[in-house]
Amino acid sequence: MSGRKILVTGSRGMLGSNLLKYLASDNIVGFDIDITNASKVSERLLEEKPDVIIHTSAYTNVEECERDPDRAYRVNTLGTQNLVNYAIDRDILFIYISSTGIYGTHKKSNYTEFDEVIPTTIHHRSKYEGEKIVQNHLSKFLILRTGWLYGGAKDHAKNFVYKRFLEAEGKDIIYSDDTQIGNPTYVKEFVKQIEVLLEAQTYGIFNTINSAVDVSRFDYVSKIIELFGVDCRVEVAPKGMFSRVASVSHNESAINYKLDLLGLNIMQDWQEALSEYIGELKDG
Repeated sequence: MSGRKILVTGSRGMLGSNLLKYLASDNIVGFDIDITNASKVSERLLEEKPDVIIHTSAYTNVEECERDPDRAYRVNTLGTQNLVNYAIDRDILFIYISSTGIYGTHKKSNYTEFDEVIPTTIHHRSKYEGEKIVQNHLSKFLILRTGWLYGGAKDHAKNFVYKRFLEAEGKDIIYSDDTQIGNPTYVKEFVKQIEVLLEAQTYGIFNTINSAVDVSRFDYVSKIIELFGVDCRVEVAPKGMFSRVASVSHNESAINYKLDLLGLNIMQDWQEALSEYIGELKDG
């Protein structure tokens, strides 16, 4: 990727900061201005002149998106439009980070990229509208649907894995929800998968998650506690303990179907990836 200038929106977030840290590039910059401000976005992009834009910035609080849909669409949809406007007439690869949560509730098994998209929350609708803007206006793009992303520094505000360790320390029991399934996905592997796609010069829509079949939040948290070696029991949460405002799908699980067909899938089984990350935390 030498020579191409890569610009990363949301570079202080979990994914953005890890892209800056791990992506094999000698010309990568962060972009942390308000993406809803069209004039500032345009001004900054004209200064930076990127060859690749990786758009990770988003309003990701699913519950708050239900309470404030205007903000969800302003950031996730119109903010994306502001970035796309700059790329429309330029030779730029636009990489849009989306979610496997957009598929909805119409399957009980893992979703593929060829399944219908029927979002059930404001957050996922706003992200899907962002996808459509990218598809409708650009010819060179990657839309990457990921889910249950974890990783980064211990003190990162959204470090789900380390927070579960802290929650369990000194307790006999913690609780977790067994009603939703998905794919715990290690951010460092996600970055490496992006690198593979950049090198392959392959475009389009791809699921990009660590492989998992029928893995619930309960399974995920249980494995975290097991790998940390904490003497704490994880039990299934009583009904209503984790009630939500958003109508989140009970099935956010997917497979990297297109990556597999193309022979480009490098992402491990979720348990192997999680073990690797927790090993790094212990060593660090």
